Amino acid sequence: MKNIFTLSVKNWKNATFFIVLWFVLMNLLFMVSPQLSEVTTNNQDDFLPSDSESVSAMKVRFEKFPSTDGIPAIIALRSYIDSSTNQPDTERTNLGILNFVNLLRSDKAPNSISSVISPMEDPSLSSDNISMIIVNISGSPQDENFGSTVDWITNETKNLENFQGISYFSEVAITGPAGIFNDAVKVFQSIDQQLLLLSITFVVFILFLIYKSPVLAIIPLLLIFTALGIANFLAALLAKTFELPLNGQVTGILSILVIGAGTNYVLFIVSRYKEELSRYSGEPDKWQAMTNAMSKVAPSITGSAGTTIVAMSALTFASYGSFRALGPMLAMGMFIVLLCGIFIIPSVIVLFGKSAFWTPYPPIKNFFQTKILKNSNNSKSSIKKVSVWEKIGEYVVDNPKQVFIVTMLGIIFATVPSFSMKPSFSFVDGFPDDSESKIGYKMINEGFPGGQLSPTQIFLKTDGNNINEGLMDIEYLSAAISNTEGISKVYSATRPYGDPSYTLEGILDQGGSRYISSDNSTTKLDAVISGDYLSVDSLNLIKDLRKIIDETATNEFIYIKDYEIYVGGDTAVASDTKTSIDADILWLAPVSLLAILLVLIILLKSIVAPLYLLFSVVVSFAATFGLSIFAFQFIFQHSGVAYATGVWMFIFLVALGADYNIFVMSRIKESTDLEGIKKGISKAISRTGGVVTSAGIILAGTFGIFTTLELRELFQLGFAVMLGVLIDTFIVRALLVPSMAAILGKRSWWPNKG
Repeated sequence: MKNIFTLSVKNWKNATFFIVLWFVLMNLLFMVSPQLSEVTTNNQDDFLPSDSESVSAMKVRFEKFPSTDGIPAIIALRSYIDSSTNQPDTERTNLGILNFVNLLRSDKAPNSISSVISPMEDPSLSSDNISMIIVNISGSPQDENFGSTVDWITNETKNLENFQGISYFSEVAITGPAGIFNDAVKVFQSIDQQLLLLSITFVVFILFLIYKSPVLAIIPLLLIFTALGIANFLAALLAKTFELPLNGQVTGILSILVIGAGTNYVLFIVSRYKEELSRYSGEPDKWQAMTNAMSKVAPSITGSAGTTIVAMSALTFASYGSFRALGPMLAMGMFIVLLCGIFIIPSVIVLFGKSAFWTPYPPIKNFFQTKILKNSNNSKSSIKKVSVWEKIGEYVVDNPKQVFIVTMLGIIFATVPSFSMKPSFSFVDGFPDDSESKIGYKMINEGFPGGQLSPTQIFLKTDGNNINEGLMDIEYLSAAISNTEGISKVYSATRPYGDPSYTLEGILDQGGSRYISSDNSTTKLDAVISGDYLSVDSLNLIKDLRKIIDETATNEFIYIKDYEIYVGGDTAVASDTKTSIDADILWLAPVSLLAILLVLIILLKSIVAPLYLLFSVVVSFAATFGLSIFAFQFIFQHSGVAYATGVWMFIFLVALGADYNIFVMSRIKESTDLEGIKKGISKAISRTGGVVTSAGIILAGTFGIFTTLELRELFQLGFAVMLGVLIDTFIVRALLVPSMAAILGKRSWWPNKG
């Protein structure tokens, strides 16, 4: 196996061959793969299992109600308050709405606007000093025409003051599914550019700070970017070939993971390469030095990457589409950057020879590397350089039980805030405060029940074409839903304006027909949830609602036979999403941990050490999760923690948490074989301290770039991974793992007696 790791650095011919092959592969993929942006989607329902009820409801909606086929943009309007009466200026508001609706229905409006519903036709769209205009936009949200239509509406709302020279409203904002989707696209577009710029700047700065060499600061980063390019090309190709749904976060997360991991590999390789070069008394053999370095460091790199790849690959079997698609893509990205780290980066560095370490500046002593100690006489000859990490290692091996107990007490205390987590299912809640859709979202919630922004849709589908003959059954169902606790109003064929009719005669001509499909086979009911439609209570309400609907149909229906009922809408999608994620967590956590344990056993050729390494990873995640929850809810004052983010935190922290432990344990094993347990552990910490600290800071820093973003989900993920990497670097790797290794001694390698 070691021969494979050193194959590209045997001589200049091998190195050149691998480098040429790498760039040929990149160009071939560039020619055949689509753009990654072309295969991404931000529709949450695209990530649910195909048999989810909310997905079935969406299919019925598209099939049976083509007039509303599209996504509604909701224009939220805040009326001016008449200073003399301290009441909304109704006349001014109505005139503004009339003028704007006429514009939306005129020839000047984009053709993709399929329908407009105003408070003039539906009084329920007006409440207190807040009004709504619903604009249905046809076509796919992925189309450029869709975004331009939303932008046109947004621009026209800014010109409301130009109608007859009067400003009709004190505040106007576009929200609803169309507005939220349009803002999401813009946010993700800016995120990709911002992440790349900040990550490049950060990595180049840190590498130059460490090596003072322009070559080692720039060339490895360029190679890592070729790995990122190949990973992006493959991700787009796989997504298109297998029709995998990728959300807008994929490029940002993939970029940070590849750049952070790739930079870590550079540090590990260069550190060991310099160490091997220093062993030569005369002119060093750079090829032999790199061969020796890769034979030692490549297995550790492969093992650390392997834990991440295995954990991510396990997501292939998840029911939630975001995990099922993004997980394997990240695993593939890690595999590509691993290939780059094993075959390309060392080849290029060794080809540069001495010039790779050229620096125009004198080296600066690193605090973590050396500290000057003198004897009692302070004589010059007795000055000795002692590694700070070696002193830490000596303290740990001299007091392993105390270090273990104190460290574990701190970790246990840090996990306590985990139990106060408030899950959040609102995507728009995580948008920047100045986003149009978030402003409109808050306005709607001020004047209307929480679910008015996105009613829960119930579809009653029959095999025949006489649904309008079962109006009495539809009313039974409407009444049952309306009487459910948590539902404020129901709109249906028998309640077109939300209120029950005294007679069903002629109700279809009074507006009820818009709730009946054109083929008379399906009817739609819109249920407005009274509270926040994306709260945990509302998600649980969906489950209760489905039971009530099923019982009502079974017990009360007289005229409608052979029917199917589906509950859909944003709340139902969120409820099904939570159910899907909960089901995945039950098997994902144990399977991921077991897979990582097997990788550790194979790499370390023992059972005991992998067990306590896995234990260290789990407790490190628990501490990070607790501290992150405390920071999000009590320091940053976030309204909640994105539900899926908790799972991503687990996957990233468990997978990445094993990385440095593998590197350190491999060195401990190597050192203890030569120098015994106590001295070997101390020396291993000393030798790995500087490079692992630098690697940890770089990986934490690259994920920390997410905290510069205004999108809450990415901020939370970046902060948690950054914190977790720092805990692994300075606490787990430096204190917890060495203390356990010192306590167990040679038993760590059982059953391997060597």
